[in-house]
Amino acid sequence: MSGGQTPKKREIIIVNEQKEVCAFINCNIIDGRFESNMINEGVMLVENVDGIGKIKSLGNKMEVGIPKDCKVFDLKNKYVVPGLIDAHVHLFGDGNPFTEEGVKRTPDENLEFMKSSLGKYLLEENMKKNAMAALHAGVTTFRSVGDPLYYDIEVKNEMKNGGQIGPDMLCAGPMICITGGHGYKLVSEASDSPWEGRKKVREHVYKGTDLIKIASTGGVTDSRKIGEAGRVQMTYDEIAAVCDEAHRAGLLVASHCQSTRGLKEALRAGVDTIEHGASMDDEIIELFKHNPKSLRGYSALIPTFAPAIYTSEISTEYTKLDDVQFANGRIIRDEMTRGFKTAIDEGIKVGLGTDAAMPFVTHYNTWRELQLQVKYGGALNAQAIYFATKSNSEILGIDKEVGTLEPGKFADFVILDGNPLEDLNCFEKPLMVVKRGNIIDNTREYIIPEVEKFVK
Repeated sequence: MSGGQTPKKREIIIVNEQKEVCAFINCNIIDGRFESNMINEGVMLVENVDGIGKIKSLGNKMEVGIPKDCKVFDLKNKYVVPGLIDAHVHLFGDGNPFTEEGVKRTPDENLEFMKSSLGKYLLEENMKKNAMAALHAGVTTFRSVGDPLYYDIEVKNEMKNGGQIGPDMLCAGPMICITGGHGYKLVSEASDSPWEGRKKVREHVYKGTDLIKIASTGGVTDSRKIGEAGRVQMTYDEIAAVCDEAHRAGLLVASHCQSTRGLKEALRAGVDTIEHGASMDDEIIELFKHNPKSLRGYSALIPTFAPAIYTSEISTEYTKLDDVQFANGRIIRDEMTRGFKTAIDEGIKVGLGTDAAMPFVTHYNTWRELQLQVKYGGALNAQAIYFATKSNSEILGIDKEVGTLEPGKFADFVILDGNPLEDLNCFEKPLMVVKRGNIIDNTREYIIPEVEKFVK
């Protein structure tokens, strides 16, 4: 465990082990559908279906009967929301600030250590802790969009095969970038032609990734000139080849993209999600809504406010970014904010991601991203909750199982002390997290003091 994360002992209660049906009563239910009303004096029944807790029924207490011999949880007027979905994380890092020593290491030195037995062990243990930190904070599903050496796949399989109660993970393995591109030799592997890109996709499919992630433009943390962060790095032909090969395998393609030109190139080539985003023109807006080369005929935006805000507003004394990176962070922040507002105004499909692992962006603070969408992007609380639940589930293609509280879906939900439609701060300390019918009696689990003093 790196830098200051302090775990507390957790209690996990298997609610569907002894009883076929459990009832959560006297609660206010927010089902995740933006257009629906909150259910007051609600009842939700969770049943055991082949060892998995699923929602049997829900509604007002006058509509849903409580079986006589089921286990009852009286929530005493608390609030129930779907488990949060974070569509953009990196498992390798926990959100600690950069260090002087760390920023001096070369990509080759980092890669050599990560390939070592010790490096692999430490990295995978940190990944497991980060996954559980997310779950204990109410994130029941996340999408990891760039981690080294397919270690995210190994961690996912180890946790699943070991029977550990954890979040559902969609894993991309390493990003695909150009030589020297964004994340090169850290979380990305290089491809410098359309056929090399196809080969990389085939390797990812063989390794069992759930999606493909590319870095079609530069990024802030490895930029060396002002304006370089959003520079287009992959060619149209390279992006199109990756998209075609991934779509043949039924996989969505996510693209790190931080400029208007970059958005246009990536969308024209068929990417399914734009990660981060930038200002949009009419062609970009239309491509988001109707994209003939994307897998599903449309593309979606996954904004990530937290890293852009923190790296551009916290002093470089603490972020360890240089002046160029700091300036680029502000450019990206402003561009992404404009793109997000346009997306909402134009009815583009929008989700939510944190970019957890970036400095000051932890896996336990996903709820802060909802706050930032409201504060900087002008979203409503209800919209931010929708983006982090139902909309994200649809974007990731998992909406038949999660994202809303409906009969037949997994019993993935969070119990809060207050009403998040009025105050998103109530997400900070969830009372309980329920994952497929398993209750985690929740207090805030992981704290990084170096982060908390800056992001309050």
